[in-house]
Amino acid sequence: MADFPSTVTTERLVASRCDVDSELGQYAAVFGDERVGGPMWPAHLGGARTRAQTHDFLNRFDAHWTAHGFGPWTVRERDGGGFVGQVGLGYAIVGGSAEVEVGFVLAHEHWGKGYAAEATRAALEHAPALRGLTSVVAFAMADNARALATLDRCGFAHESDTVIFDLDVRNYRVAVGQRSAGAA
Repeated sequence: MADFPSTVTTERLVASRCDVDSELGQYAAVFGDERVGGPMWPAHLGGARTRAQTHDFLNRFDAHWTAHGFGPWTVRERDGGGFVGQVGLGYAIVGGSAEVEVGFVLAHEHWGKGYAAEATRAALEHAPALRGLTSVVAFAMADNARALATLDRCGFAHESDTVIFDLDVRNYRVAVGQRSAGAA
């Protein structure tokens, strides 16, 4: 089991393991927002998520934490505790192999504030706790300029492009322990 922190604090954010029951409503609002959930899950994939689908996602996040000792965090503003979204690490199957992926989903009102990069850097800073991990992968839709810019700011290198579920996706990777370009 990993020695990965369940809570971290950055300059402007607090990230902690999700509490499924108390945070479901906040996640459902974000995943159900067409500006957020729509691009993540286009119409041919069912569109923005329902409350029940969001509950299933949160249960999977929680199960990942229980099984592996790490997973996605709920991100809140340090001042005031406002709900920002979700950022964190988790296993993904890439080309038949298990890889550790970083992912982020932020409420629309928090786009453009640099929160995704700040929380992603925190996740990468703690990635060495996952013993033997040499790199972290990330995926973003080719037309998601904000996500692509966040990955660039965090030091990820574009590896390849692929099509997943009829979506053009860019694949990125960063070495564990590599200092991100935007780090202080």
